[in-house]
Amino acid sequence: MTSALEHLLSVFWLRPETAIWRFLDIEAMRRFEFEGRSLDFGCGDGIFSFIRAGGRFTTEFDAFQKTERLDRFYQNVDVYDAYDESYDPLVASAPSYQISVGFDHKANLLRKAAALNFYKETVEGDGNAPLPFDDNSFGSIFSNIVYWLDNPAEIISELRRILQPGGKICLMLPNETLPQYSFYNSLYAKSKDDQWKWLELLDRGRLSDNVKQSKSDDDWRDIFSSAGLSVSYHSQHLPKMVIQAWDIGFRPMFPALMKMVAGVDPRKLPDIKAEWVSALQMFAGPLAVIGEQNDQSSAFHCYILTRK
Repeated sequence: MTSALEHLLSVFWLRPETAIWRFLDIEAMRRFEFEGRSLDFGCGDGIFSFIRAGGRFTTEFDAFQKTERLDRFYQNVDVYDAYDESYDPLVASAPSYQISVGFDHKANLLRKAAALNFYKETVEGDGNAPLPFDDNSFGSIFSNIVYWLDNPAEIISELRRILQPGGKICLMLPNETLPQYSFYNSLYAKSKDDQWKWLELLDRGRLSDNVKQSKSDDDWRDIFSSAGLSVSYHSQHLPKMVIQAWDIGFRPMFPALMKMVAGVDPRKLPDIKAEWVSALQMFAGPLAVIGEQNDQSSAFHCYILTRK
């Protein structure tokens, strides 16, 4: 646990709440393995799946190597949607396997993913549209973006269509408790009380966009059954304390932190980063242990589904 979490903290050192969440996702999907032709649906920059597969970066690398439009951070702009030829993922060791296809709707993120040499192929496309893959074309699929899409039930049916008989899908999906744990949703979205309007700056459109897709285990199972999928494994993770730590985290300071790092003498930065990560571990470790609690109140489901 320590080495995996420590590596994630190094990669996401300016956003440690993201490192904890990613670590807990990896732990939750421990029983899922990619088999046959594989698809990472919504792969983004590929860093999560690369680390999950055992890949490692040098300590000089972080997930913020290429960002832009930081001045529009509080206008809900995706500052990570940036790429140029200087991007170098600084791989220290290759993962233990490759994924056949990485699919995403952002070209810049796919370019970052392709630079990892982890995906055999990257495909750009709209997850809300019919997928550009033949029926029965994948043996295994992973996705952590279904709940961001317009109609999760439709895309789950699409994923079933492209899955081979007996194939497996691993999905991360929000539980009905997630809205209760969001400061924005619980304090402002419901009340519209002006004293909490500032929480829009904290939310940045994240939970306000996808919180509507939060569902109970029973509701998700109904959707799976209608799509022709059966649940072979289910667990829950990310309890209230972890969600609320992530809800704030270092997010409000991120643009300023990026400017501070840019102003540091490059010769001193490795030591500063090492000290930073060491300090983060004192808090991230215990929080990650809490976050592994598997009960019905936790905010996220992990499902492994089999095509009927």
